[in-house]
Amino acid sequence: MTGKKDTFNEEFANLRNEMIRDKVSEAVRDNPGNYREALEDIGFTWFDDEYPSEEEEENAAVPVNDRQRFLVSYFEEQVLLSEAVINALLSEHKAEKLNDPLIRRYFRTANKPLKKLILAGLENDPTNLDLLTDLIFFHEFERNLPQLITHLTRACRLENDLQRFSEITREFYYGTLADSYHALAALQEIFDKDSDKRKIIDYLISEAASNDQEEIEF
Repeated sequence: MTGKKDTFNEEFANLRNEMIRDKVSEAVRDNPGNYREALEDIGFTWFDDEYPSEEEEENAAVPVNDRQRFLVSYFEEQVLLSEAVINALLSEHKAEKLNDPLIRRYFRTANKPLKKLILAGLENDPTNLDLLTDLIFFHEFERNLPQLITHLTRACRLENDLQRFSEITREFYYGTLADSYHALAALQEIFDKDSDKRKIIDYLISEAASNDQEEIEF
């Protein structure tokens, strides 16, 4: 009995879907210039699923605490660069509630004080992953591949923690991929074949090749 009922329900659903498709096709065919209203006449309801663009979010963003107001003052050249400004940016990275649109606005405009801040922070801490990814992101809006390569290569040379080295190397690879720079191949030439860093690089190369192959097969 249950099997017959399931079959009936399935047949009914198929028939209903076929009828809906026919009505939609007819509405669009008979009203090519105003099919939206014609579809509403047969029961369709339109929902606005548009979301604000990143630029709209950035333009609407405002500082919500003293640290963010301090950073904005620096970005607007009302405050001089200092260790306090560097620490404010690093603290913003670690904040529980991020205000990404606010900070992203200054990346998008290639804000010169922001670039100066990132580079100053890397002079103090050349392997800081937050600052390195900031530099990579800044590169999207102000292309400077030689500078990016210099800082990321130096970070790979200096970082002795293998987990952090792996993370920096990955960021290096993906951050310069759009520039057709082969970061992993370049790093291969730097480190000895039997070193732990070289083994990580070799693994990442095989991983990248495997991912490329999967994309081709897909």
